[in-house]
Amino acid sequence: MKRLVLLTFAISCAGWAAAAATPEAASAALWRGLSHAPGVAADTEALSRLFHPDSVVIGARYRGDTPTLSVDKGSDFIARLRQVRPTGFYECEVAREVKRQDRFATIYSVVESRTDPRAAKADFVGVNSLQLYRGEEGWKIVSLYYHVGKPDAQVPLDGGRSGACLGKDA
Repeated sequence: MKRLVLLTFAISCAGWAAAAATPEAASAALWRGLSHAPGVAADTEALSRLFHPDSVVIGARYRGDTPTLSVDKGSDFIARLRQVRPTGFYECEVAREVKRQDRFATIYSVVESRTDPRAAKADFVGVNSLQLYRGEEGWKIVSLYYHVGKPDAQVPLDGGRSGACLGKDA
């Protein structure tokens, strides 16, 4: 029994190490962690491991015609995601541009969000900027800026295809 517990722990640690082995894998893990089925919360355990303890999350969106901006500690952002939601929430990263220098990486991505993963049209499309740092534990998000424009605004997919999610296997 003790060997089984140790083996399970080793496999879970190996899975985490692989999830943060590259900036691309960290980005894919973010969108997987945020996605969830109806009646389930986001994977806040995975998200807590992915975000640096001093991270910040900045979000911009429109409420009607009024632009709003929010700034949160990463831990506060994750804490709000622990709430079980009656509807599903599925993030599909359709485009990604990565720039890396030594222990720093920045990612620009386009993400489609749906309440039904089979829906032909996204409920909304947002652009995101992630800044990551590679420490002893791998790549961690130090900041995330997301922007959801007006519903009628077109977001260029930069070579991506609607509904064709990147990083499903990362």
